[in-house]
Amino acid sequence: MGQIYEAQTSTTERESRPTGWCEYPKLAAQLMISGHPVELMDGDAGHLPLKWISSLLEEVMKTLGDQKVFVLSVLGLQSSGKSTMLNAMFGLQCAVSAGRCTKGAFMQLIKFSEEMKKDLKSDYVLVVHTEGLQAMDSNTTHHHDDKLATFVVGLGNLTLINLFGDNLLMNQGILQIVVQAFMRLKKAQLSPRCVFAYHNVTDVVPQNKMDRMRCLQEQLDHMTKLAAREELCDAECFSDVTEFDVQNDVKYCAQLWENSSPMGPPNPNYSESLQEVKDTILSLQSGVITLSQLRTNVENVWTTLLKESTKAVVSSFF
Repeated sequence: MGQIYEAQTSTTERESRPTGWCEYPKLAAQLMISGHPVELMDGDAGHLPLKWISSLLEEVMKTLGDQKVFVLSVLGLQSSGKSTMLNAMFGLQCAVSAGRCTKGAFMQLIKFSEEMKKDLKSDYVLVVHTEGLQAMDSNTTHHHDDKLATFVVGLGNLTLINLFGDNLLMNQGILQIVVQAFMRLKKAQLSPRCVFAYHNVTDVVPQNKMDRMRCLQEQLDHMTKLAAREELCDAECFSDVTEFDVQNDVKYCAQLWENSSPMGPPNPNYSESLQEVKDTILSLQSGVITLSQLRTNVENVWTTLLKESTKAVVSSFF
C-alpha cells in the first residue's frame, strides 16, 4: 500500500480526479490504531517512504486527535531476544525464531489504560521494533546498520538496547554502532536516553553485576573517544554524549527457560526481570511528544540522515 501510494503521488497531477489509492493512508491508520504493526523503513532498500508515513500519521491524528506518545525504540543483535521481550512486556505478537524474523523497522501503537495514564505523561507508547543488527544470514552492510540505528535512536524518546550473554566481543559491534548513532545525534542537538538490557546472563550475583557494569562503562567510554575523533566531536566518555547512569540504566534479564533445553519449563524470573525493565522505561518518560511532533521528527531525522549519507558518499570520492 505504501509503495503504491508513493508511486501515485509522485506521478499523478494534483488536478486529477482522486482514485482508490487516496484511501490507503486511512485504511492503514485503522490497522495501526487497532494495534497492527506498520512498516516504517523498508529493510531491503533501506528506504523510508516519507509521503506515505506523513499521510498515515495525519489520518491517525484525524481519528485519535493529537495524542501524547512516548516513542520507545528497540535495538539489538539478531536473535538477542528483542521480539520475545516486547511480546512479554507489552503483549505484542512479534514473530519469534532462531534466525531473522524482522526486516527493516516497524512501529506499533499501544494504548495505555486509564489507570496507567494517572501515573504517566502519555496516552500511548509507540514501539519502534527493528531488525537484528550484524545479521550473519543477510547481505546488509555496516552502513545499513549505522543508518538504521541512527534513525530509530533519533526518533525514540528512549532506546532499549539488547545485549546478549557474557561475550564482550559479541556485544562490541552493537556498542560501537550505538555510540556512533548517539554521537551523530548529539551533533544534531538531539539527546535521547537509553537503557541496556542484558539477556541470557548466567550467575547474576552482586559482584558479577559490578564487574559487568564496569566493563560496559569502559567499553562505552573507549568507543566514545574513537567515535569523537571520527565525528570531530568533543567527548571523553559516554555520559558526554547522552544522559547515562550505569547503576540505574543497565538491567539484567533472567533466561527464558529454566534450563538450556527449549523443551524445559518457562522461567518465572524472566517475566519478573522484564517487569523491572518495563518499570524503568516508563519511569523515564521525560520526553513525551505529540503525534504531530512525531510526524515532524520522522521527517527531520530522515532528511538529516540522508544529507549525512550524501556527504559521506561525496567525501569518499575525494
